[in-house]
Amino acid sequence: MMRKSILIFFILHAAINTNAQYPSVAEVNDRILKYHSDITVQSDGDLLVKEAITIYNGDYGNIERGIFRDFPTVYKTNSGFWEERGFSVKNVYRDNKEEPYHREKLNNGVRLMIGDKDVYLPNGVFNYEIEYETTRQIIFATDRDEVYWNVNGNGWIFTADTVSCTIHFPEKARIKDYRCYTGILGSTDADCKGSQLSANEISFVNTRRFDSYEGMTVSVGIEKGVIAAPSSFADFMSFLKGNYIIPLILVLTVFFVSYYFYVWYRKGRDPRKGVIYPRFSPPAGIDPAEAGYILNQRYNSQLFAAALIDSAVKKNLNIEVSREGLLFKSNVYTFTKPAGANGSDNSGINLDRLYGERAVKGKYNSTLRSCYMALHEDLKSKFLIRRGKKNREEAMFTLNRGYVIFATVIVIASIVAALKFLTERPSFKIGIFCAICLLIILITHLVFKNIMSAYTKKGREIVDHLLGFKMYLAQAEQHIYNQLAPPEKTLDLFEKYLPYAVALNVENEWAAKFDSIIEQAMASGYNPSYYSFSSHSAAHFNVNDFSHGISSGLASTLSSASTPPSSSSSGGGSSGGGGGGGGGGGW
Repeated sequence: MMRKSILIFFILHAAINTNAQYPSVAEVNDRILKYHSDITVQSDGDLLVKEAITIYNGDYGNIERGIFRDFPTVYKTNSGFWEERGFSVKNVYRDNKEEPYHREKLNNGVRLMIGDKDVYLPNGVFNYEIEYETTRQIIFATDRDEVYWNVNGNGWIFTADTVSCTIHFPEKARIKDYRCYTGILGSTDADCKGSQLSANEISFVNTRRFDSYEGMTVSVGIEKGVIAAPSSFADFMSFLKGNYIIPLILVLTVFFVSYYFYVWYRKGRDPRKGVIYPRFSPPAGIDPAEAGYILNQRYNSQLFAAALIDSAVKKNLNIEVSREGLLFKSNVYTFTKPAGANGSDNSGINLDRLYGERAVKGKYNSTLRSCYMALHEDLKSKFLIRRGKKNREEAMFTLNRGYVIFATVIVIASIVAALKFLTERPSFKIGIFCAICLLIILITHLVFKNIMSAYTKKGREIVDHLLGFKMYLAQAEQHIYNQLAPPEKTLDLFEKYLPYAVALNVENEWAAKFDSIIEQAMASGYNPSYYSFSSHSAAHFNVNDFSHGISSGLASTLSSASTPPSSSSSGGGSSGGGGGGGGGGGW
């Protein structure tokens, strides 16, 4: 009985002492009972900080495994740039024993997750100690050196009964003045008091309980000359680290321009251009689609249309045109086999597969698609230099696409890096700098990607010939060529070179040269055997309709018919200022 009475006495005594020390524990759960920061300022400007945090874990469920503590390390300066400050953890304790923790990166600093993820804490009082070192926290003014420190941070979800700090300066330091601020972020309230302990030591404490997201910031100035200011080189390196996108985007810009110029100079320059003069025939052995592919260094439906018209001119294919549609009529092209045709020619298209097929605008035709891609592959295998592949004929040009793809990756990486930095660390000045550099990169890319392809020596000769031939096809002033003895204009000549005019995109100019001849032939009932119209279409036939229909009309229809359908897709100061700060909570 005596032992039981003694036990009850000690329990009541402990409860009384606990309530005397933390009188509000019984009233509010999950709170900071005491938050004390002991700060030692070293002569090199580094700060050694020991934070003692007494937490009461109640029934609210905010604290399960432990607490987390956020430490800002990235700050925006008055000049509009960013500065990174060093932060390294020395020790973490709970109830005088080492406590496990891990770091998580935040946009503006570091979060310490203190506690074991597999260990859950019971209700009660816990004492945490965090020891860390931080750099570049001293403000070096013209007349003083200052510690401007956010003691507990304004990011705590918990209320706080007592918040205090003690600052120890080097022995030779002399405190000139001090201030403190309390409340939410930006508040200039001063519900706190400071007490100078000696010439180089001072302490602060709050004078009222803090609600959630309230904190205390202190400012202490000392005489200059005691703390060593960082060197200009250290400031410069700190600037580069805090604003890393500036050197990064600058290096990328210089590298990008240099890379493109070097690659173009070594790989992308064409052989010297020859003298261009009118040619009255295409290069020997080059058919219309090949001529357009070599000259433009790209493939499109215009070349496919030119190849089909060329096959029709050679009487291996008939192209029948009709107007169909209920409200909005459009041309429909039907491909048939002429009498005596063998079903193949040198165009790279298997005409046997085309016979009987119809090209309807907006309606996919897998056979047309297959023939369209077969011609493209035939042209590439003949004239385009490709790594690891042998050309069937003498190669004419290279696209140097690998160099362009690499450059495109750099462009995308530069944009992503700039956006990522500016999202995390917004700055008008840095944004302007990044915009200028990205503009230089984009302009360089647009200029060089279009001139990176290069002809071989043979390709340059063929292109010079084609440019002269195109000059002849497009020039309306026939008298200019009279002294060069151009061929006589006849319907046979018109039809012979019409596929080339389509491939070289001068079909309208070529047809205009034969206006009178075609009109006279039309008056006599002319209708090309290889390109026939329905009676309704033929009644409205003219030269412009003809040239337009055999080029853009047929080409656009072939393009849509050979494109597979795609799937759809859906001066003071204020509370919260200065170094330190951050916040915390439970997890």
